[in-house]
Amino acid sequence: MIFTFINLFKSNNFNVSKFKEFYSMNNNTKDNNLKWQNSILLKIIYDIYILYKEELESQNIIDFNDMINLSTKKLNKNLGYKYIIIDEYQDTSITRYEFIKKIKDICSAKIMAVGDDFQSIYRFTGCNLSIFLDFQQYFGNCEILKIRNTYRNSKELIEVAGKFIMKNKMQMKKNLLSNKHINKPIKIVYYKELSKTFEKLIDIINTDIFVLGRNKKDINLILNSNNFLLIDNRITYEKNKNLNIRYYTVHTSKGLEEENIVLLNVIDDYLGFPNKIVNDKILNFVTTTKDYYPYEEERRLFYVAITRTRNNVYIMTKYKKESIFLKEIMSISKKKYTNH
Repeated sequence: MIFTFINLFKSNNFNVSKFKEFYSMNNNTKDNNLKWQNSILLKIIYDIYILYKEELESQNIIDFNDMINLSTKKLNKNLGYKYIIIDEYQDTSITRYEFIKKIKDICSAKIMAVGDDFQSIYRFTGCNLSIFLDFQQYFGNCEILKIRNTYRNSKELIEVAGKFIMKNKMQMKKNLLSNKHINKPIKIVYYKELSKTFEKLIDIINTDIFVLGRNKKDINLILNSNNFLLIDNRITYEKNKNLNIRYYTVHTSKGLEEENIVLLNVIDDYLGFPNKIVNDKILNFVTTTKDYYPYEEERRLFYVAITRTRNNVYIMTKYKKESIFLKEIMSISKKKYTNH
């Protein structure tokens, strides 16, 4: 939590004097228990932040946020750039925006930004989706072009995925298109013992596979079986070593694709999908955006997971413990595009 607080503090380019403002805000808190807790945490975080800052300076090194903030501060001459082209713009933070804006203003450059608001999944690092959605507000007059066609996913898959993601109120409404057709690309796999069912499933699929988990530890549920060995992100299957099976968290899978996807542990649980961990309220001091819909970012993360496939996505769950996201998917598809 302290690591996240300091990272968000720096990703907003806050000065150390900002802590005085936090203390003042906290003093106006009506909940006395929360006020007491926050006052202690703010003092601890402040002390650690100062120590961290001094350590960086003593070693003459900078961290990632410093790299952006110092660049913005030192940039003061026309570098001759006529165009600024930005990829993954949905993952822009305030400090990255300020850096881009300064280059634009000094060089009188034009900007082209490419991104997908459906795949904005790094809010915990300081990314602010409104900088993408309200582009004109930040940069002035602009033209928006929507890329609707997908060549990876089938029409049947994106119809379900599109309806699912657009339940978030802050997402751009888009009509996704594909000329690719696959009958029932979403397969729901129920299990009692995950490792045994997973092994049977791998034998049935028998092609290149991405195994995706909500967190790094999800793969341990599979490794209970002696037939699977994980080295880096490569899963070796003893019964068929020629199979290309790799494990990723959903976050690290972003931008990648594979023939088939197996999504683990999609159950209604504290560490299921959606993940139900609630951030400590102390992070509200350094979080510039608030969720406008329940599990807003988790919904985008789930969308990323199911759209990594070129063919089918196999969602693994338990009877009577299906996650709310899985229930939604089943309701949207009305079993037209799903198999059990």
